Amino acid sequence: MIYLIYGNDRAKGLAKFQSIREKLVKNGTQVETIKEGSISGAMLDEIGTARGLFDKSTLFIFESILEKKTEQELLASYAEVLEKSANSFLVFEPSFDKELVKEVSKYVTEIIECSAKKFDARPAFNIFSLGDALGKRNKKELWVLFQQAVSAGATPEEIAGTLFWSVKNMALIKMAEPRDDAGLNPFVAKKTRTFAKNYSEKEIADLSRNLMALYHEAHRGGEPMNIALEKFILSLN
Repeated sequence: MIYLIYGNDRAKGLAKFQSIREKLVKNGTQVETIKEGSISGAMLDEIGTARGLFDKSTLFIFESILEKKTEQELLASYAEVLEKSANSFLVFEPSFDKELVKEVSKYVTEIIECSAKKFDARPAFNIFSLGDALGKRNKKELWVLFQQAVSAGATPEEIAGTLFWSVKNMALIKMAEPRDDAGLNPFVAKKTRTFAKNYSEKEIADLSRNLMALYHEAHRGGEPMNIALEKFILSLN
């Protein structure tokens, strides 16, 4: 089964993505997140036929890693293969090309378009700048960018996800051999290699654990995530 969520309303799309993800993993399904820059024909062939431990199916997550149209086209060309797989595939890509959506529609179990119906006059904001500020270990810059992100309408989930993505990349680079890009896009790997020098392995592990904790605590009805995120930023040293 393939589930595709796309459209320029990222907040709504992310909410739909999280809802479907939770529904698909209720029965102990194995979950694997595809890394940015790792998509290839060989990889799609492999995950289309792979079987997990004890012959269980796997849910493969493609979360905002297919911004290049060539990558979207490659995924579309394997839609029929993936549709026949025993595994499931959840794709959240706001920029997914509408013509390609039509092309894959007959193979996709559910397609959800999340597009803003009204013109959004809020200032444009590059949410990835948050991850860069965290990587640079610049608390003041990160706090200012956090305020800008909130003003621009970014959701706490988007902000937390971006920070976690940056931390995850630093962890991958820390564990990789020299000159090994750890499956990341070369540009991302080069930038992350510089960021990783600013933290010890323990500090990166602590950042990851704290971000996951505030996310789950908020979804269990605890401290609101926007407040927890600001506290997280201010606690950095």
